[in-house]
Amino acid sequence: MCLRHCVVLISLVVTTMNVSAQDSAPPPRSSSPKEKAQALAALTEARGAVFPQRRKGEARQLLARIAPLLAAAGDAAGAQDVLTLLPANVRDAIQLEIVSAQLRSGDIAAALEAATAISTDNAAAYLLIVQAQAKSEDLDGAIRTAALIAAGRVESVQALVEVAKEQKHAGRRSEASQLLRRAAAAAASLINSHEGTPDCALGVLAQIAKEQESIGESAEAVKTLRLAEADVPEADQGCRFETTRYLQDEDEGRPGVLQNEIAEFRERLVPSTGSAGNEEQNEEDSSSAEGSAADSRLETQPIYWQQLVQNQQPTLTREQARAALDSLRSVKSLYQRAQAAMGTSQLMLASGKTGEAEEAIHIGLEVADTVQDENLRGMLLASKAHARAAAKDWEGARAAVEEIANGPQRTAALVDIAFCAAEKGHAQLALSWATAEASPFSEASVLVSIAEALLHQPQQQTFFIR
Repeated sequence: MCLRHCVVLISLVVTTMNVSAQDSAPPPRSSSPKEKAQALAALTEARGAVFPQRRKGEARQLLARIAPLLAAAGDAAGAQDVLTLLPANVRDAIQLEIVSAQLRSGDIAAALEAATAISTDNAAAYLLIVQAQAKSEDLDGAIRTAALIAAGRVESVQALVEVAKEQKHAGRRSEASQLLRRAAAAAASLINSHEGTPDCALGVLAQIAKEQESIGESAEAVKTLRLAEADVPEADQGCRFETTRYLQDEDEGRPGVLQNEIAEFRERLVPSTGSAGNEEQNEEDSSSAEGSAADSRLETQPIYWQQLVQNQQPTLTREQARAALDSLRSVKSLYQRAQAAMGTSQLMLASGKTGEAEEAIHIGLEVADTVQDENLRGMLLASKAHARAAAKDWEGARAAVEEIANGPQRTAALVDIAFCAAEKGHAQLALSWATAEASPFSEASVLVSIAEALLHQPQQQTFFIR
């Protein structure tokens, strides 16, 4: 199933499904020499298409995506050349994307070279490389790269923690223990000396304590938590919430001293409110719940497919699919029905029911025609194109795209199905769609999408560049 989807307004349940799929998805595979050659050709053509208008914001956004992809395809020099076409104040951020792309392609040496070219702040790039080296069991190399991060940076401590975690997995408990102690000392110093960033360091200290506990060093974990406690008042709310992620309630088998220390640390991070405050809040919640109960019934219809996903239904039977479609037709609010139609279509596609997916979209299109909303119609047609692409009906997918009246929506949908086609081995077909585009920006967007699929790279972040 294609991993990229057109940008549409869909229900929270579908978002949850997509997140779960991403969490369980395997890492991207390496591209073959043929795929890299095809990607390089597409990227060269895309660069040529936008080069005459390279000073326009839309062209710069595409060039910012092209540079990391060239690096992933093995053309590091070409990536650097594209960087020179972009404003100096955004080059380091894109250089970080280049490092990430090279690491996903397994080229650690090239990533190191790219990281050294970052002029202002390369700590984040070096941390990414440390993580890659540690996971590839090059622990000595990871230590050397960690040493390149400037002292006084949170990333320098995070790098030590990453190496220690992999040392633990490799059975090198003693080395992991020493490195965690070193990391804790560095983090404590960072909190006292690096004004403005105690929030980052607090989370690192909590993570260090968690890793120390995992290797059986509860006493060291207690010491680490005590280092952090004194500096909690300096941390903002976002930091405190982030830090609590490492303070789980898994008390079984945990020594009492550590258990108590974690409880005290958690209380410092998020103090419990008094009972009076709780009573007032409960009364307020109760009254607001009564006042909004009717509104919520009007806003959200209990449709069948929501229950299926909540129950983690892996696939749908024919009867369940029909029930979901019947439930969809019962949604009274037209816009909610159209929104639910896109969500239902995604659910049907996830279960391999492409016919039912199109039927759901048809229900939504009837709504768009009734309310005469071209933007909504474009969103639904994009979902229809995706459904046909999932069924490998490429010409049907292209036909659905051609029905979209809005230019940007049409381009976005074409980009999506081109990615799907290239991912499924139909790069030449997708390339023919690109070359048929009249707009150089649309052509380049499709070409970049094809290169992403051929290189098995996720969609690069779009930079807003003027």
